[in-house]
Amino acid sequence: MEDKSRPQVITRSIPWIIWLIWKNRNSILYADTQVSKDKALSNMMQKVEQWFILNCPAVQNTGERINIEIWRPPEEGVIKCNVHANWRNAVLHSGVAWIARDESGNVSHHARDAIINTPNRLIAELQCVSWALNSLSDLGVTKVIITSDYKEVMEALKSPRQWPRYRDLIHQVLKLKDKFVMVAFETESVSANGIARDIARSVLRDGRFQSYLVLGGPSWLHDRLARERNGNSI
Repeated sequence: MEDKSRPQVITRSIPWIIWLIWKNRNSILYADTQVSKDKALSNMMQKVEQWFILNCPAVQNTGERINIEIWRPPEEGVIKCNVHANWRNAVLHSGVAWIARDESGNVSHHARDAIINTPNRLIAELQCVSWALNSLSDLGVTKVIITSDYKEVMEALKSPRQWPRYRDLIHQVLKLKDKFVMVAFETESVSANGIARDIARSVLRDGRFQSYLVLGGPSWLHDRLARERNGNSI
């Protein structure tokens, strides 16, 4: 890790690689499952990136500022809802979550659930968007921005004719727009969508399969929510 001749992206990933090997070993021994190497490494690199974004100084020794994509609040009167579906494969449950915040970064509600029968991540994400819109409509929200770091689902909702295989699901989501005064779909960076991602991951990680919807944000993410509310990702 102290070898400066190696790329930083490799040296700083070493602790996560060790952790990944340990998790994979436990999955094989106790759950008889194994995530593909490419998917496992991709997920690991996202965690590494997110950790360094949240915990490293914004200014390097050279004095240059790091370009960090952080969560941005919506316009006044609009609710911004980050969503994420933690899909692993077609057999296992998928953990889904959404978290809604106002223009001041205050959390109005958040929710999580476990869903089944999802052949791929796009379907899981579309179901998550549909669930979030239904919930927000029931809560009386009239103007909302739905954001996800999975750009394909945002592209499908903006250009449904280019995704004929998912026509029925996309139609269900778009029909829900009639319940609102305004609905927009936007792509978020992985780091800016980190809160929703972590809530969704907790469903499978901690065995939290019971659906719930509550006021405010999760207490275990309080510090990160405060940093994002204050516009500070450090």
